[in-house]
Amino acid sequence: MLRTREIIPPLTLHSLDGRTVRAWDFKQKKNLVILFLHAGCTSCEDYLRRIAADSAAWRENGAVVLVALLGSPLRAATDFLPDNVVVGLDPSWRGANAFLGRDTLAPVGDARVGVFVTDRYGELAAQWEIAASHEFPTLATLRRHLEQIEMACDQCSTPLWRVDEG
Repeated sequence: MLRTREIIPPLTLHSLDGRTVRAWDFKQKKNLVILFLHAGCTSCEDYLRRIAADSAAWRENGAVVLVALLGSPLRAATDFLPDNVVVGLDPSWRGANAFLGRDTLAPVGDARVGVFVTDRYGELAAQWEIAASHEFPTLATLRRHLEQIEMACDQCSTPLWRVDEG
């Protein structure tokens, strides 16, 4: 796994609509939530649906979600996605190996999955390696990390600190 505050390695996805999408396409523009999920896994697809349903929160926190599917996706599992949730394949597994470790390349059912949050400059803020039990971080936890990123960035937003009068 990576170290917090480290710049993330390159990640290139081939989206299901034929585009090439790179994490660096969003550099200095958007915070990122990066997911490595199994294609065809019910738990992973359920998590992706929850992520997609919370797209307004990601947009509010200046974030885009990049999802690298490990395996061949079912089209029906990704037709519901909003524009700020990008799903693609990492056919070379270079991104998965760089993020999750060299031993990631395994039969798809055994491959590791993970969740990463970065700031708009590509610095890793948080990460979770997901075990076979598929205990993903809650959406509230992801939002909290994105909110902390926004508060720490003077140019990104105005802090919403309460000011007591009197």
